[in-house]
Amino acid sequence: MSTTKKSAPAGKSTGAAKPPKKLVPRVAAKVAPQVDEQPAAIVAPVVAEALPAVSATAAATATARPPRKPSRVDETVARHQKVLADALVKAQAIKYDQPKVIKVEASQGKKADKPVRPKKPKLVRDSYAMPETEYAQIAELKKRLVGIGREAKKSELLRAGIMLLAALNEAELAAVMGRVERIKTGRPAK
Repeated sequence: MSTTKKSAPAGKSTGAAKPPKKLVPRVAAKVAPQVDEQPAAIVAPVVAEALPAVSATAAATATARPPRKPSRVDETVARHQKVLADALVKAQAIKYDQPKVIKVEASQGKKADKPVRPKKPKLVRDSYAMPETEYAQIAELKKRLVGIGREAKKSELLRAGIMLLAALNEAELAAVMGRVERIKTGRPAK
């Protein structure tokens, strides 16, 4: 943009410049829609046959608009709607017996009896201390079980041992527990 001033024509004052005019968008002249020459008495029944759910006001407005050529999408939609309508008519024409619904009378205040599932036992985490030789026996037992085709976890081995001890009578239990060495409990010092 240049800062040079244009010389004013003779006879005009060079006072303050006028602000530029506001730009106003041009509006295209409105064209009145062309109305078909067909009378409304001919168009309304045709529209009513093609679209039975169309209300009277929609039929009246359809007469005011010129008919437009349907697009390929409109033709495809119309074809699919016709196929679906035909399929619905065929499906409704099939006669079959309604399935009988058997109502189970619920006991008062209770819902229908459901099979009672046994509650899963709550698991408890615990820690324990044992001599290294006995801890190594757990690994040996696991290897023996793998050799016979049965894997087991440490916790499963301990639970199996508890089951065996629980199955013993008092004299056998006292004899087995007499062979177990008593150790100091608690965490070892670091």
